[in-house]
Amino acid sequence: MPISARDRDRPRRGPVLVGLLAATLALAGCAGPTQPKEYGEAYQANFMIGCTGVEPNEQGQFTDPTRGTVPYCECVYQGLVDTVPWEQVDAFEQQQSQEEAGQIVVPANIQTVYDRCKQADPS
Repeated sequence: MPISARDRDRPRRGPVLVGLLAATLALAGCAGPTQPKEYGEAYQANFMIGCTGVEPNEQGQFTDPTRGTVPYCECVYQGLVDTVPWEQVDAFEQQQSQEEAGQIVVPANIQTVYDRCKQADPS
């Protein structure tokens, strides 16, 4: 089936949704007190692993991402920090861990972050 122009121009949410889901699952496997309760280094590290699809190398760099590009993932993380309250991101991640991939509803403020970052890094 041919892809319509509208669908072709629509930003792909898949890599980030998969990344957020992977970060959520990684955090869910951790013992209670180590699970982030706010934005910070621990959440950012898990987010970047989930968003890029790779672990950082010995220098802390995310090379050869399999999902989102490093600039895109950094943009999304910073956009979430700047514009989306932690409680909403946490609730969205909880929803992702309980829903089927096709059933996930992205809140408008989080979708806005994805869209802005996709425009900044269309790769």
